[in-house]
Amino acid sequence: MKLTTWIFLFLKMDNLTKEQRRKNMQHIRSTGTAPERAVMEALKKKKIYFATYISKIIGKPDIVFRRKKVAVFIDSDFWHGHPKRCIMPKTNSIYWKKKIEGNQKRDKLVNVELKNNGWVVVRLWEYDIKHSFEKSFQKILKAIGKKQL
Repeated sequence: MKLTTWIFLFLKMDNLTKEQRRKNMQHIRSTGTAPERAVMEALKKKKIYFATYISKIIGKPDIVFRRKKVAVFIDSDFWHGHPKRCIMPKTNSIYWKKKIEGNQKRDKLVNVELKNNGWVVVRLWEYDIKHSFEKSFQKILKAIGKKQL
């Protein structure tokens, strides 16, 4: 193998073309994810009224209970860097580490700002919603002052 070919293969960090990577990234949802929809459907079924993605509230919470001043965030294990379940990509790891740490830092700042303004912040992990939905849902009900329905 020629040295230039080896260097090219070594420098090629991604196994997808730029076009394939772009299409892949375009299909990643930031709103309306399956865990968010599951929680919203359960709230509707219980006839609990809420708002979604209110951009005027710092952090743009996924679910908002305005009268109770409760903001619910449903965080992706990867994008928000779950301590045990976030699997860091092997390619371009410096970028991803910096990106996820930035997300975590922003999450902490949003939590502090909301709490300073009298809000209750509930953060749920996508994995927990998928694997122990009832427990996650109870955290929301507790925050808004609803007993088990």
